[in-house]
Amino acid sequence: MTLAFPPVSVLAGSYDLLLVILSILVATLASYTTLILSKRIVTTTGSATLWLGFGALSMGIGIWSMHFIGMLAFELPIPLGYDQGLTVVSLVIAIVMSGFALMQIRNNRLTVPRLLAAGLLLGLGIAAMHYTGMAAMDMHPGIVYHPFYFTLSVLIAIAAATAALFIAFHLSRRVAGPLILYQLIAALIMGLAIAGMHYTGMVAANFPFGSVCRAAADINRDWLAGTVATVSIAILLATLLLALLDGRFETATSRLHRSLQMANSELKRLSLTDQLTGLPNRFTLVDDLQSLLEQPGDEGLLCAVLFVDIDRFKFINDAQGHAGGDELLRQTATRLRASYADRGAVARFSGDKFVAVLHGLRAPSEIVTHIEKLRETLHQPFRIRGRDVALSCCIGVAVAPNDGNDAKALIGHAEKAMYVAKAEGPGHYRFYKPAMQEAALREFDLQRALREAIANRELELFLQPKFCARRGRIASAEALMRWRHPEHGLLLPGQFLPIAEKFGILNQLEEWAIREACVILRGWSQNGMEESLSLAVNVSALQFRATDFVERMLRLKQEFELTPGQLILEITEGSAMRDPDRTARAMLALSAAGFEFSIDDFGTGYSSLAQLKRLPFRELKIDRSFIVDFHRSPDDRQIVEVIVSMARQFGMRVVAEGVEDRAVGDSLAALGVDLLQGYGFARPMPLPDFVGLAQAA
Repeated sequence: MTLAFPPVSVLAGSYDLLLVILSILVATLASYTTLILSKRIVTTTGSATLWLGFGALSMGIGIWSMHFIGMLAFELPIPLGYDQGLTVVSLVIAIVMSGFALMQIRNNRLTVPRLLAAGLLLGLGIAAMHYTGMAAMDMHPGIVYHPFYFTLSVLIAIAAATAALFIAFHLSRRVAGPLILYQLIAALIMGLAIAGMHYTGMVAANFPFGSVCRAAADINRDWLAGTVATVSIAILLATLLLALLDGRFETATSRLHRSLQMANSELKRLSLTDQLTGLPNRFTLVDDLQSLLEQPGDEGLLCAVLFVDIDRFKFINDAQGHAGGDELLRQTATRLRASYADRGAVARFSGDKFVAVLHGLRAPSEIVTHIEKLRETLHQPFRIRGRDVALSCCIGVAVAPNDGNDAKALIGHAEKAMYVAKAEGPGHYRFYKPAMQEAALREFDLQRALREAIANRELELFLQPKFCARRGRIASAEALMRWRHPEHGLLLPGQFLPIAEKFGILNQLEEWAIREACVILRGWSQNGMEESLSLAVNVSALQFRATDFVERMLRLKQEFELTPGQLILEITEGSAMRDPDRTARAMLALSAAGFEFSIDDFGTGYSSLAQLKRLPFRELKIDRSFIVDFHRSPDDRQIVEVIVSMARQFGMRVVAEGVEDRAVGDSLAALGVDLLQGYGFARPMPLPDFVGLAQAA
C-alpha cells in the first residue's frame, strides 16, 4: 500500500505504509530503551559511565534506524540511494546527540533554564541528523525545502527533545506508582514525536522535476529496511534486556545490602544491649562512662559509679523459677532506669549485678543520699508471679576523679567495694578504698596458687577427734582442710575456702577432700584400725546439688571398698532444706549404699520437724553458738535439752561441737549428748598425730 502526494511542480513522492509503521515502532522501542537506560544511569553507582556510553550507542542507533527506515519508506519515480559517508555522519550525530541527552538526565538537578537549553541543543542535533541523512541522497538539482515546514520540523525536534528530557529525568527517579505503564505511555509519546519531526521534515522537502539521485544504487529497499530494522531492534532489545537484568540484579543486591545493614544494625544493637532488661550491657557502659569521664566539666564535680548486687538472688530464683527470676531482673531494671533518668545512666553488668553512673555531684553526701533513696526504691515489694518479693542489695561505690578517671578501673573498684559490703551482710554499701585493691590482689594471687595446690600436694586433711561422751574414747573424726602455702604457711579453711567459692574452684577442692577421706579410710582398714571408727567430711550445697553427686559417691564406695557407716557426709541445715524433695532422693539413695549423714550447725537454720523426719540423718551436730555460753545462759541450755530430746525421738546420735572445757562436756554428757568435739578435748591435727592418739587410747 502506498500514499500519494497531490501533484505539484515537483516530483511526486509516496510512502510504504508498512515501513512507516515499522519506523514508528522502532522510534517507540528506542524511546522505551532510553527511559530504562536513564533509570540505570541514575540509580547505578559503580557502572554509570559504562551504561552512559553503551546507552548512547544503542539509543543513537535506534533513533538513526527510525530515521533511515523512514527514508527507505519514501519513494520517488526515480531510482534512489544514499551516500555512505554522509549516512555514517548522520549515525555519528545520532550517537553523540544520545550521549548528550543521557548526560543531562544523569545530573542531579534539571532546572528550567537548563532543560530549555539542553532541549534546544538536542533538538538541533536531531534536526542535523535528519537533514544530514537527507543530504546523503545527493540529489541534483538539490532538494528545495519549504521554509514553513522546515522551521516546523526543527521546532518539533526541539519540543520533542525537551519533552523527552523532562519525561526521562523524572521517570528515572520515580519509585512509586505503576512505573512500567508510565514508561510505556511516555515511550509511545516520545516515539510519535520523533516520527512526527521526521515526517514533517520529509513534507518540507521538494524534489524538482528532472531531479537525479547521484547516490542511486541497485538495492532491494525492503531487504535493506528489514536488515536495518532487525539489527537495530536486536541491539535495542539486547540493551533493554541487559538494563532490566542489571536492574533486577541491583535491586536484589540492594535488598541484600539493606538486609545486611539491618542485620548488622541489629547485631550491633544486640552486642550493646542486654536482651533481658533492655538496658545497655557492660561493653556499652564502659564506652559511655569513658566518654563521660573525658568530657570537660566544672572543677570539683564528682562522678560516682555504683556496683549493685541483689542479695539472695539465687534463693529467689530457685523459689520463683527462672521465669520469675527473669521477671524480677526486668522489674529491677525498670526501677533503676527511672532512678537515673535525669542525671545518670544504668546498665546490666552480669547476672544479678547492675552498674549505675551518677554524675554532676558536688559532695560525697549527695552520693549517700542517693544510695539511701535507691535502697528504699528497691526495698518496695516486687510483684512476681502473684506474690510479693522483698529485695535488698549490696552496693559498692567508686568516685571519679578521687578513685581514678579510667572507666574499667572505676567499675573494678566499685565491684571490689561491693564484695566488701556483701561480706558484711545483706543491704550494706561501702565506698572504695585503696586497701581493697591490695586485698583483691592478694585474693587473686591466692586463687591462682590455690588452683595449683592440689597438683603440688599442698592441701592436707587435718582430723579433729569426736570423743564418746560416756567412755571418753575417740569414736569418730571430722576431716578439715588445710593448705600448706609455700609463702604464707599453714592456712585455715576460712582463709581460702571463701576465695575458692568466689572464683569457682570450691567444687574441685571438695571433690579432692572427699576422695582424700576415702584414701584415709582405706588406709585405716588396711592397717587394722578399729572398724567402728568413722570419718566425717563436709559437703557444701553446691557439691550436694550437682546432678552427678550420687553417681560419683557410689563409684568412690566401690573403688575404695567402704564399709557401711565409715564415711559420714556433713551438710548444713540450710543446704538440706533448700530443696527438700531433691535432697531426700539423694540422701535415701546414698543411705541405702551405706553412707551416713550428719546435719551440721543445727538450730541456726529454718528446718521443721516434719522436714527433718523425711531425711535419713544419722547424726545431729549442735551448733557451737549454743555451746559457748552453755553454763552461763539458761536459754542456751534449754535449747540444747530440746535438741537432744528431739534427736532421741528421731533415733539420731547427737554431737556437740565447740566444747572448750571438760566441765561443759560432762554437763552435755549428762543431758544425753553422744559425742563431744572441741578444743577442750583435742584440736584438729595431721593424720599421723590422729592415728597415734587413736591407737594410744
